[in-house]
Amino acid sequence: MASNRPFKLILPFHTLETLRVRISWFVNLRWIAIMGLLGVVPITEQMLQFRLAYPQIYTLIALWTILNLLYFFLCKYLHFEDFSQEIIFTEVQVVLDFILISFLIHYTGGIGNPFYFLYIVHIIISGILFEGSWPYLNATLAAFLMTFWSVLEYHGVVTVYSLNNAIVSPKVYIVSLAAFYLLIYTSTYVIRDIISGYRLLKRVIDQKSELLEQTIAERDKIFRFTAHELKSPLTTLRSMLAVIEEVYGETLQPAIKDMVERAVRRTDQVLLMVKDMIEVTQYKQGIARQMIMRVNYRDWLSKVIEQQKPLADNKKITLSLAPLNPDLTVEMDTIAMEKVLSNLINNAIRYSLAGATVSVNAFVKQKIFGFAVSDTGIGIAPDDLLKIFDEFYRGANAREIESLGTGLGLSLVKQIVEQNGGRIYVESQLGVGSTFTVELPLVESLDTSE
Repeated sequence: MASNRPFKLILPFHTLETLRVRISWFVNLRWIAIMGLLGVVPITEQMLQFRLAYPQIYTLIALWTILNLLYFFLCKYLHFEDFSQEIIFTEVQVVLDFILISFLIHYTGGIGNPFYFLYIVHIIISGILFEGSWPYLNATLAAFLMTFWSVLEYHGVVTVYSLNNAIVSPKVYIVSLAAFYLLIYTSTYVIRDIISGYRLLKRVIDQKSELLEQTIAERDKIFRFTAHELKSPLTTLRSMLAVIEEVYGETLQPAIKDMVERAVRRTDQVLLMVKDMIEVTQYKQGIARQMIMRVNYRDWLSKVIEQQKPLADNKKITLSLAPLNPDLTVEMDTIAMEKVLSNLINNAIRYSLAGATVSVNAFVKQKIFGFAVSDTGIGIAPDDLLKIFDEFYRGANAREIESLGTGLGLSLVKQIVEQNGGRIYVESQLGVGSTFTVELPLVESLDTSE
C-alpha cells in the first residue's frame, strides 16, 4: 500500500527527485553556455579579429560538449542510488567546469578577460547545494586556478593571449586577482548565509511537521479505536430498543413510548456518526478499496434517490431526478459514490424546511460525468463555504436546525470523490439554497445508443 506521507526534505528546497531536476537544469545551463560560445567565438575571430587561441578554444568547446552529453545521459537514464551520490556527481561537474573555465579564460585573454564571471555561476550553485565548508573549498579552487594561470602568464611560462594586444602590468594582475578573491568569497559568504537561514527554517518546519504528523496519527488511532468500541454497545442498545418497541410497544404508556421512540432515533443518529467516523479513518489511511462497476446511470441514480424518499416525504420535501438518457452507462465505484450521493441528498433534506425542493441533476460532458444536488434550504454563509469540507465543521445555521451531527459527512464525501480522481464544489446563498456538484473522470467511452 502506497504511503501518504510526504517526501522528507534533505536540503532546503530539495527532495532526491527535485535535486535531480536541478542537476538537469545545470546541464541545460551548460548547453546554453556552449551555444553562446559557438556564437561568440566566430564573431571575435572573423569580425573583431582578436588574436586568441581559436583551435584550443574549439577543442575546449568540443570537450565540454562531450562531457555534457555524458552528464545528460547520466541524469536521464542512470540515476544514482542515493542523495550523497547525486551531490558527489554535482561536485564533479563543478570541479571539471572550473578546470575548463580556467583554460577558456587563459585562451581568451587571461586576467583581462571578463569571462571570469562564469566562476560566479558555479559559486552560487555550490552555495545553494552544498553544506558545511564545501562552498568555500570550491571558491578556493576557483581562486587557485585563477592565480595559477595568472602566475604562469606573468612569468611567461605559457603564451599570453590579450584582447587588446597590450602587456598587462603587475599592478593589474594584483588588483584583478584581489577583486576576484573579494568577489568570490563575498558571494560565497552571502549565499551561505542566506541558505543557512533557510536550512534552519527548514529544520524547524520539519520538526513541527513531524510533530503534527504524529499528533494526527495518534488522533486517528484514538478516533478509530473509539468508533469501533462504541459501535458494539450501541448496536446492542439499538437491538434492545427494537425488542422493547416490538414486544411492549402496545402496552407502554404514551410518555414512555415517546421516550423509547426518541431513544431509537438518537441511537440511530449516533450509530450513523460512528459509521462516518470509521469510514473517514478508512479513507484517510487508504484502507477502503474501490469496487469499480459499469452501471446504467439513470437506474443507479433512481435507486439511491428512492432510498431517501421516506425522509423527504416525512419532511414534506419534494425530491426529484432531472430527465436523463435511459441508456446511459458509466463505470464508477458504485458503493463509494452511493455514499456520496446519499450524504448530499440527506444533508439537503435535513437542512431544508417543509415545502422545499431537492433536485438531482446528472450530467456528462467531454471527459467528465457527475451529478449536482440542489436544494432550496437554509443555504451556507460565505464565511462557512471555505470550511464546509473540514472535519467536524458545522455552520452556525446548520447547528440551529439540526443539533446532532459530527461534521464528518462532507469531509468523508470530499475524500471519497478525490480518491476516485474527481472533485466536489459548492455554490450557495444564505437563505436561498445550495448546490453541491460532483465531477468524476470518464474511464471509458459511454454507450449512449437509444
